[in-house]
Amino acid sequence: MLVDEGKSNLLLDAGVKLGETDEYPLLTGEEIRKLERIVISHTHLDHMGYLPFMYARGCRATVYSTKPTHDLSQLLLADYQRINRGMKFTSNDITKAMKMWKMVEYGEVVGDGLKFSFHKSGHILGSAMVLVQGGSRLLFSSDVNDRETRLLDPAEKNIVAENLIIESTYGAPTDEHPALKNASKMLCDSINRTIKKGGKVLIPSFAVGRAQEILFILESYMSSGILEKVPIFVDGMILKANRIYRQNVIYAKDEIQKRILMSDDDPFKSKFFHAPKTKDRSDVLKPGSAIIVSTSGMLSGGPVLHYLEKLAGDSRNLLVFVGYQAEGTLGRKLIEGEKHITIDNKEIDIKMGVEQVALSAHADYKGLLDIVRSTKKLKRVFVIHGEGDKPHELGEAISRMGYEVILPRNGESFRI
Repeated sequence: MLVDEGKSNLLLDAGVKLGETDEYPLLTGEEIRKLERIVISHTHLDHMGYLPFMYARGCRATVYSTKPTHDLSQLLLADYQRINRGMKFTSNDITKAMKMWKMVEYGEVVGDGLKFSFHKSGHILGSAMVLVQGGSRLLFSSDVNDRETRLLDPAEKNIVAENLIIESTYGAPTDEHPALKNASKMLCDSINRTIKKGGKVLIPSFAVGRAQEILFILESYMSSGILEKVPIFVDGMILKANRIYRQNVIYAKDEIQKRILMSDDDPFKSKFFHAPKTKDRSDVLKPGSAIIVSTSGMLSGGPVLHYLEKLAGDSRNLLVFVGYQAEGTLGRKLIEGEKHITIDNKEIDIKMGVEQVALSAHADYKGLLDIVRSTKKLKRVFVIHGEGDKPHELGEAISRMGYEVILPRNGESFRI
């Protein structure tokens, strides 16, 4: 979203929508070159993956984010360069973007005229809602979670803003997340059933955010004896992301900070976690039960595809999705019951079990309405970032609360 006051402008996020065909922001070369500031809410490709393309096209804007978002973005962009199938960019373009980056703390007000500040969104480490202040106040929720997680405090509430841009990933009335404790138990019960059969559990995960939450859950339940003790193999970018999380632990909730900084009980260095030791991952795939947490979360690339190819044909094994699966992705197809897939031009029959556990880092329907309700002096709500009828369903509920609701289309402009 481009916010333009005439004398100054800023872009709220610059993402790439991954799917069978990647989609990019509708920005002209001239608009990109005129940009002054880019505000990045958090480190997921659908919110910051377009940055290198912009600097390849002559962008000179300063990029702002929290420190964890800066640190994690460099890691994620380098991996995206390796796997992306669409428009190309170079490592030099990533370097250009990183050189233009400035780090901002939560609550710090930045800029003159058109000002902005970051506020905790509860989504992943360093993630933020963005409050833009000009003639009126605009709050951009980005991806938001109103509930406490293993690592993070929930989103900040009671922010003053006349205008709100809110996501609708889980914007349908039927979207209701179970309590974290219940969802964690469901995951562990499924794992224990698989282990008793002698099978392996494959958990595709986003390297940033979802993986750390999942690993903390597994570590906690295995330490307490609720989860059978088997090796937990961590593959892909997750180990590198873990190190960045560990270095930025002051952005996690107090309990995690104290656990790591004031004792030797460091869950990031758990004795249960192992990295593959062989290039062909034969040590991970050898007979016997194991849990494998690997990128990518939607099966769009990464080592998880190698594991899936090797494990799919054994009905004792289990594939567990723990994050959102976008339309058009392989993960979404498997959840919807697809039994025959292609990996690297090989036909694969899916005989392993496939499950989904609702361990989302997004607010559900009621949570989104609570965020709307808590925003002070609110008059107008823009509903975005949802598939199918979800923006409409959430918008109708917000309208019944008495607010003006707009479902913007690509390219539309509004005066606020």
